[in-house]
Amino acid sequence: MTSPEPIPELVRASGSYRDPEGFVFFQGDRVFRALTKDGLASYHDFRQSPLCQWLEEERWITRTWETESAGAIAERFPEIIGIIEQSRIPFISYPYEWSFDMLKDAALHTLDLLLHSGQHGFTLKDATSYNMQFMGHRPIFIDILSIAKYVPGTPWAGYTQFCQQFLFPLALAAHKGVDFQPLLRSYFEGIPLHVMKSLLGRWGWRKAGMFKHVFLQSFFQTGFQADNPALKSSFQSLKFSLDHVNALVRAVKKVVTQLHQSSSQRHWVEYSENRSYTSPEIEAKQRFVEKHLENIRPLSVWDLGCNTGEFSLIARKYSDLVIAADADPESVNHLYRHCRQNDISGILPLVLDVTNPSPGLGWNNLARQGFLDRGKPTIVLILALLHHLCLTHNVPFAYVFNLLLVVEAKYVVIEFVPKSDPMVKKLLANREDVYPWYNLPAFEAEAFKHFSLVDRHELPTGKRVLYCLKRHGS
Repeated sequence: MTSPEPIPELVRASGSYRDPEGFVFFQGDRVFRALTKDGLASYHDFRQSPLCQWLEEERWITRTWETESAGAIAERFPEIIGIIEQSRIPFISYPYEWSFDMLKDAALHTLDLLLHSGQHGFTLKDATSYNMQFMGHRPIFIDILSIAKYVPGTPWAGYTQFCQQFLFPLALAAHKGVDFQPLLRSYFEGIPLHVMKSLLGRWGWRKAGMFKHVFLQSFFQTGFQADNPALKSSFQSLKFSLDHVNALVRAVKKVVTQLHQSSSQRHWVEYSENRSYTSPEIEAKQRFVEKHLENIRPLSVWDLGCNTGEFSLIARKYSDLVIAADADPESVNHLYRHCRQNDISGILPLVLDVTNPSPGLGWNNLARQGFLDRGKPTIVLILALLHHLCLTHNVPFAYVFNLLLVVEAKYVVIEFVPKSDPMVKKLLANREDVYPWYNLPAFEAEAFKHFSLVDRHELPTGKRVLYCLKRHGS
């Protein structure tokens, strides 16, 4: 007689502490929300409305349902009187990992959700970008408790938050060519108004929407901070209506819709046309990668240094979850748009530098998980990346394989590119070669400390070598 499976521990989400009406917790792979009396009443209002059913059917929001299966949480928190479960997002990502069009689509989804909710007498209590996630190329809203009944006479409560977390980063990318990802990583709550105004510059107000949503907003904020009685009295006397809220939302939506990524002519988007492979090499590499993906049938794939996603698209044929990560925002945006235009699900493109992956952020560095803590890939693809890690960033072979051990990857398909390769020669053209350790025997010696050889293939010219490796004990 076999013993029953142990019940997974209940774990409260470390970043879910701000909403007085409830919080998120996990039990294994399941996601729950614990609700207070007010939270349960608010949820019932929404659940029983035609709006909820429509939003779920259209996949605008995650599905939710009441449950008692995790009722033990109420024993630890007496204020909790209700539990709801919601569908799980396969891989959590954050705005500082999204490309331009990902953030733009998430922004427009938030605005459309707000407008549609208003037609049914509901609104959004906030407008944080962290309420949005991606199921492949589809944005989806995950914070059900943020949808609440609209109180007549109140303004759009999330306006400033929307500007700081959506509009400002998009506008900086469109008008100034600034990558917003590092800014959002540094400014966890969004780009502050005074920073935005400074980055736009003296004549920034001339750009569409910037006078109203940056410079005029800054004027009012300065007046309030200066304790201007006339300004405060004038604002408090205003009577808002849902029509006023909708008008502002539509005005912001118009500005967001008109924003487009400023091209910096980065070379990586053109990489597929300029790389040093011959056609037979490209085909041989594709066959090697596809053969092992087909044999392994991985639950999840991480394609690190994916460029525009050539091998991510192959991986999607054999896995339901492909994380396609690259440090170049334009390459990632190119892949995202390709998936969106061709309705290719299952690939999540992310702007991520593997030498400096997203760390834990927020309170106690736990409010947002670090990238390496968010999943355990079945297989990692490291193709045309190793030489960049080693020769550009001075990362030793041992560190590369240690990263694979940290994320508990069972398999890796990795490519070794020798110093005789034209791309490597370009990397070393204007610098001293201080990498005597960068050679094939040293690479194999380090690899076989932790991984067993599944397959090895030299590309037709004999320069580049592909490996499929399996972690010891997996």
